[in-house]
Amino acid sequence: MTISTWLDGYLELRHRAFADRGAIELPDGTRWPRTTGEQVAAIAATLTPAIRANAAPKVVRRWRATLADIQRDALADLHETYVNNRAFWATLEAVAVYLDNLALRPPATRAWMALFSIIETSEVAEPRNVGPDDDGPFKHFDGIQTYDDLYNAEFKYLRDLRGSDQMKPDAGMAGVERTIPRTTNADVVALADYWTKQLGDVKDIMGTDYVTKIWRAATADVDQLARHAADPNAAYAKNNAFWRALSSTAIHVAVADEAPSKWDLAKESIKDSVVHLPDTLSTVASKGVEVLADTAQAAGKVVNAAGKGLLSGAGVPILIGAGVLGAVLLFRGRRHEEVSHG
Repeated sequence: MTISTWLDGYLELRHRAFADRGAIELPDGTRWPRTTGEQVAAIAATLTPAIRANAAPKVVRRWRATLADIQRDALADLHETYVNNRAFWATLEAVAVYLDNLALRPPATRAWMALFSIIETSEVAEPRNVGPDDDGPFKHFDGIQTYDDLYNAEFKYLRDLRGSDQMKPDAGMAGVERTIPRTTNADVVALADYWTKQLGDVKDIMGTDYVTKIWRAATADVDQLARHAADPNAAYAKNNAFWRALSSTAIHVAVADEAPSKWDLAKESIKDSVVHLPDTLSTVASKGVEVLADTAQAAGKVVNAAGKGLLSGAGVPILIGAGVLGAVLLFRGRRHEEVSHG
């Protein structure tokens, strides 16, 4: 394998992340990997030196915001699905294209291979009973494992049953043209009742307040226009706004459903710090992560900054996994001592 551009590296990362963790996918085909906090942090650590040294202020600000999200939301639950994956992968693609436009040479292929090794061998938390435990309001759909699976199945079922229209966002709404099912008053009442319960049952995570706000506005319209409509089989008057709000809500429910509880986090932290650290150090050494630090333009930069955070002056340690970058630092120090005393 030869990685000759930053975009090549991005595409291969995405491909391997899909294979390792699966994806969240929208009915229009938009999808992104379910990468863990550990995987996201390792990827970000690799690109940060090139961005910090070469990017324009606007790009640096966007990347700093991405790193701030990682430090806030990824490091607390390293082996769980990262809650901001959609924004992270969109930013990562944009940054890869930007670095290629600057004609910057990407890290050596062996450095990418070391990063791929991290992506494919990252520890994943023990699976919990996540996903819907019933069929939803309409019918049984085969192959449903997560709430976004259920949303996609409901969307396709109602689109095919009722027909659909290509619609731009309503005035004042952000977004792009989308396929909107011609659902009836009865349909949206059933959907509103089901997804309101699911949103209320999942944990509060980053973005819960925002999603709850837009969902409450959508269901208020359903209560006013559809719940007591004279004809329950008539097309709902605000299908466009409703389906856009439902899409955001269902994806949020899917991610929040996989998020760990505070007790899960406490147990995971203890397991990482006490049980797995020696194994992690050994694994890091055997997988050649030092090669990544030495060749991905990081040399001393990524490793030496590990105690300061990915952001200069952030003041919050960013030790990836129970080791990864932190283990690189320790492993390099150990080797230096062995050479000094050899």
